[in-house]
Amino acid sequence: MTSHRSEPGAAGARRSRGGRPTLEQATALDHAIREGALAMFLEHGYEGTSMNAIAAAAGTTKPTLYTRFPTKEAVFRSVLGWAVQRTDWPVPEPPEPDLDNLEVALTTIARTALSRALNPSMIKLEQIAITYAERFPDIARRTHGTGFWPRKQLVTDLLVRHAEAGEIVAEEPDVLAELFLGMASGGPARLASFGIVHDPADQERHVQSAVALFLRSLRPD
Repeated sequence: MTSHRSEPGAAGARRSRGGRPTLEQATALDHAIREGALAMFLEHGYEGTSMNAIAAAAGTTKPTLYTRFPTKEAVFRSVLGWAVQRTDWPVPEPPEPDLDNLEVALTTIARTALSRALNPSMIKLEQIAITYAERFPDIARRTHGTGFWPRKQLVTDLLVRHAEAGEIVAEEPDVLAELFLGMASGGPARLASFGIVHDPADQERHVQSAVALFLRSLRPD
């Protein structure tokens, strides 16, 4: 019996009539390409990654890759922006903390943000964004902008909740959320991009200090 080879990156998916890939297969292949490209860019950088290497990492062919991305630059822009926005990368986001306890919730969120910022894969992405900031300013903006913090909206909602209860004063909760996450993880992330990562005890002190300082600024007079 002759076996038919399915499109790499979408194992087990059936083709529709006429040989065209199904939506499920196309989605699986797109994900495989993004994952493969991300791995290649993080390991080898932009210049050290070829379209051949991306196709091989994704388990597909170079012609198939070119049908989705006309150039390596297009892959780079798409994949790094996609990585920054993901809540399941470099590790899945944990469940939401107890929102009734403001200090505990902020501490949990700060730890999560710092852990994400100091993940080796995230550090590599930050380094790539810095290296190519002049050539790809849009990627640098996305990497260092508010989209870099998946939990910004959670902090905003948390502040609104406790402000409405009269526990704190938070006139611009979205701005405050950005400032809090920047204080919790922005500085350590920048240091990590230059190879400076403090030990876990110092990281925890950083979190506790950031939360304490932020809470003092929110308490009603």
